[in-house]
Amino acid sequence: MSELIIINGRVIDPANGIDGEHTITIRDGKIAGIQKGRAKKIESASVIDAKGMVVTPGFVDIHTHLREPGFEYKEDIESGSKAAVAGGFTTI
Repeated sequence: MSELIIINGRVIDPANGIDGEHTITIRDGKIAGIQKGRAKKIESASVIDAKGMVVTPGFVDIHTHLREPGFEYKEDIESGSKAAVAGGFTTI
């Protein structure tokens, strides 16, 4: 079982009424828990210190034009997808 803990970040999740410093625990690629404040470090877990960062659910771009077919010189599926990932978008 792999475990990842994100600490010290400002977690903003409007759908669940969360806005503040929280600790996020991720097990096997799924969020296992979100708790207010800082959690105790678990020896087997990898830790990401998100101090000074904002942690949010993935963004959704509901108005995307990937320009295929016909205008690939502007943007194609690959370049548009890479740009979305770099900007924190999980759905385009």
